[in-house]
Amino acid sequence: MSTLSPDAISVVVPVHDVAEYLPEFLSSLDSQRTALPTDLIFIDDGSEDSSAELIAAWISDVHPGARLIRTENRGVSAARNSGLDEASREWILFLDPDDVVAPGYFEALLAFIGEHPDIDVAATNLLRMQEPDHRLRDNHPLRFRFAGGNRVAELADDVFVMNAASVAFPTAAVRASGARFRTGLHASEDALFVAEYLLSLGHAPMAGFVADARYGYRKRAARTSAVDRYRSDPSTYMVRFQEGYAPLLEKAATSGGVPSWLQSVLLYEMQWLLPVQLDPQRYAENLDEAQRAETLAGLKVCLRHVSEDRLLRYDASALPLESRLIILALTGRPLWDWALAYGTMPRAWRRTADVIAYSAGPATVFTADAPVRRLLVWRPDVFGQQALVATRLRADRRVRRVSGRKIVWPLPGESLVQTQDRHRRRMAGERALSIPGEQGEVYVRRTRPWADSVADRRALRAEMRRRGLWSKDAMIGRLFRPGREVLVEHHAEGVERSAALFASLSSFSPVRQVSPKGGAAVDGGLLFGSVAHRVARAQARVLVTVQPKGRPSLRARLRGLRVLVIDGGLSRSDALAVGRFAPDLVITPEETDLARLRAAGIPGHDVLVVTDDSPGTITAALIARVRVDERIASRKDTRLD
Repeated sequence: MSTLSPDAISVVVPVHDVAEYLPEFLSSLDSQRTALPTDLIFIDDGSEDSSAELIAAWISDVHPGARLIRTENRGVSAARNSGLDEASREWILFLDPDDVVAPGYFEALLAFIGEHPDIDVAATNLLRMQEPDHRLRDNHPLRFRFAGGNRVAELADDVFVMNAASVAFPTAAVRASGARFRTGLHASEDALFVAEYLLSLGHAPMAGFVADARYGYRKRAARTSAVDRYRSDPSTYMVRFQEGYAPLLEKAATSGGVPSWLQSVLLYEMQWLLPVQLDPQRYAENLDEAQRAETLAGLKVCLRHVSEDRLLRYDASALPLESRLIILALTGRPLWDWALAYGTMPRAWRRTADVIAYSAGPATVFTADAPVRRLLVWRPDVFGQQALVATRLRADRRVRRVSGRKIVWPLPGESLVQTQDRHRRRMAGERALSIPGEQGEVYVRRTRPWADSVADRRALRAEMRRRGLWSKDAMIGRLFRPGREVLVEHHAEGVERSAALFASLSSFSPVRQVSPKGGAAVDGGLLFGSVAHRVARAQARVLVTVQPKGRPSLRARLRGLRVLVIDGGLSRSDALAVGRFAPDLVITPEETDLARLRAAGIPGHDVLVVTDDSPGTITAALIARVRVDERIASRKDTRLD
């Protein structure tokens, strides 16, 4: 087996105000010993801290052959391009100075390239280092590419490369391609550079995945990296698609078609763009109406190059079904006829059933095989899109079909998002063992053809038991029925308010309480997460909380009513948090909250406005509402109006 010489790689390191991280980065280079490449090129991009001085001292003391080139501040892309121009070796690598390389990194990389000299790229194993913890964790969403060890694979479908810092490139081929890092971008410049280079090859790219070479990507605690800052820059939502991806996709489309790996790169970008607009912590609140419209226009131009088959089968990340339907609707394609109606609770779990139905364009009139009424029509607020319409229907428990299509029901323990993902996989004919993706998840838990071992399957099945149909919560929910008790779950942020509600509710109904998760115990409170707590949940007639925190799937584990009491005056992010919490009833003192909640998918019928927000008034209104709902649900006739 031949090994590439350290003299065969040029290492380019763009530097700007990273003095805080340089000692750890330089120490990781020291750990490479004799395998450290000799051609190290540091491009100081106008640093105003001591970065240049630290590098100069390290070069003088440790690596006299390295070079430090100082330039005015032009951005990381311009610095990398300068390094590309300076590189003189057979291969080139772009390291980031706030990251680290694990011991043996270059030894493993050089050995792999020496064994496979004809590959087009060599991707190293991208790990995460979450500050303040400095451990390297194997939790990157694309880690499945390295499952099974070192290998060479053709780029296709879910197997793609888009990070430049952890990838080695043949220098001559990169220069011949004319690929350059795009200046003026704070996100996706890596992916665009890699895609431009790979598209120039004229053949299906062959990539080496070097699992033994571990690269540590730092997630800064101060959130000061370019990737962290891009969400606050409106141009990154528009420019990278209109001026970055769109020309590449158009060129590929006219030169034989957009390869499946590039379609998957774009869908991976959507993972961090579409579903997060419904996340209270991550949506693009800094965009005005015109910028949101411009973002949608750029996305439409790019997403029309994604085939329906790739959109259906894409599995590199847990892109929710709703996001895939938005893509279809945005690009003017009909929705999949099988993705019509989804129950929010297990079938016959309660006396009435809520069903979410999707349509494109104007609101659709849905019919059902049991009494049903339309509670709410809304458009998931993803950059203000108007193409996909969601309708919430409330039907008699005997309902089975909506507009001629069978309703897809969740299993006990599944959230709506998980139910939709499970259904999509079945319609795609997927045979792999997998766990449906939860809301907010990115990593896909499934077997892969190149790493399908007995141990992997055993571990996956164990996780399926913990999370799904056979989990403790799901089993308890199936075994127990609601009684007459009310359960109050305290949260550390609102324990005084919930304690007052507990005291008030005690005069109307038997009440139990649960101590805050991770907080101080309350007298007589159940331990949060204990078996006793889980059984009390399943037996509760009503579950009351004052904070929209917890798993969305909890709603599919309870037969009782899940009630959220809020202070009112909701912002958009507050309303999104309530929507993700998926309560059965929201109590608020503010009439103005109704519109915010409707936009988050909560119908006005499930919102109780109590202007006097004293515990006694809230309790009286809640008990009255529960009694009315129970009386209606127990009627022998099936009218729902």
